[in-house]
Amino acid sequence: MALVGIATTGSSALRATSVPGSDLPAIGTPERCEANQAAGTLTFMTGFDYAADTGILDVVVAEQEGYFDEMCLDVELRAGVAPANSAALAAGTIQLADAPSFGEMVNQNVNGDADLMGFGQLGHTSITALLVPADGPVQQLADLEGMTIGIKNAVPFPIQAMLAAAGLEAGSYQELLLDGFDPVAHFELGIDALPVYKSNEPALLDAAGVGYRTFDPLDYDIAASFAIYMTTRSFYEDHPTAVEDFVRAGLHGYHFAAENPEAAVDHAFGLIDAAGNEFFLAREHELYRWSVEQQLIEDVTPEDMVIGQMDVEQLGAEIEQLTDLGVFETLPDWESMLDASIVPTLYDGDELIWEPMD
Repeated sequence: MALVGIATTGSSALRATSVPGSDLPAIGTPERCEANQAAGTLTFMTGFDYAADTGILDVVVAEQEGYFDEMCLDVELRAGVAPANSAALAAGTIQLADAPSFGEMVNQNVNGDADLMGFGQLGHTSITALLVPADGPVQQLADLEGMTIGIKNAVPFPIQAMLAAAGLEAGSYQELLLDGFDPVAHFELGIDALPVYKSNEPALLDAAGVGYRTFDPLDYDIAASFAIYMTTRSFYEDHPTAVEDFVRAGLHGYHFAAENPEAAVDHAFGLIDAAGNEFFLAREHELYRWSVEQQLIEDVTPEDMVIGQMDVEQLGAEIEQLTDLGVFETLPDWESMLDASIVPTLYDGDELIWEPMD
C-alpha cells in the first residue's frame, strides 16, 4: 500500500472538515483549539520504553516535531511497558496509550472491568511469529506436540491460535519460562520453539549466525492486530476533538517516520538516552525494528482502508478466535470497545487532513 500525503493547505474545504453528522468544531478553527485545550494535559504511556515500535515512534515524532502543539494539545510522554500502560489507563492515571493488540486490550477490559476503547489501528496482522531451530526436528507445527516452547510470559494469542489451527491445544506442548531477552541464549537451552517479535529477535539471531525456521500467523490466516491507539470510552465522550486530533497528529508522525526513519529514530533516542536507556536499546536495531513494522503496515493494510483505520470485521474475528481458544469464557461485547469511525474522517481521499490551529 502506498504512503498517503498530508493535505496542509488552508482551503475553506479543509477548514470545514469535521466529523460528519456531529456538531464538533471544525479543524483549523479557534473553537476546535479551545476544545482541545480544555482537555488539559494528556499523558500517553508507551508499551515498551521509547522503542521504535509503531504505536510509539509515531507518537514520539508527533511530540518532537510539534504536531501536538499545532493541534492545541498538551501531550506528555511517559515510558512504560505493556500491559502496565493499559492498567494505568484503566486506573485513570493516564489518558492515552498503545495496546500490543486489540485482543490484549479487550482482555484488559474483561479481566480488569475497564472501559478501554480502541480508536486507531496501525497493524493488521500479528507482530509475533514462532521460530524453531533450523536443524531441529520441527518441520511443521504439528511436530510440536509434546515438545517445549520457551516463553517470556505466555504464548502470544496469535501463536496460540496458529497452534490450535494445527491441532495443538494448550497442554499438548510444554511451556518453559525464560529469563532475559536473548534469543541466542534461549535456543542454547535446547527449547524446540520460541515466540518472537518479527521486528526484534530475528535480527539478533541473524547477527549471531543462528539458523531458524519461521511459522508466521499471517501465513495461516490468523486474525490479529498490533499497535492499537486506545483511551477510555469516558475520556473520549468528554473530549472527542482531543482524541481525534491526537490520532491525527500520531498519523502525521507515522508518515514523517516512514519517509524519514533516521530522523525519527534520532527523536526516540533523545528520549531513550535522557532516561538512561534502561533496556540497552541500540540505534541500528531500532531502525530495523521500525523498518520491519512499517513495512508490515504498508503490506497488510487493506487496499480500501487508510493507514490507521480499524478493520472491524477482522478485529471481531480476532476476538471470536480468542473466545474459541478459551481466553474468554463467553464472547465479549467487543464492538462497544472500539470506535472505527474516527480515522476515516481524518483523511481527504488518501491524504491526511492537516490544518494547524493558532
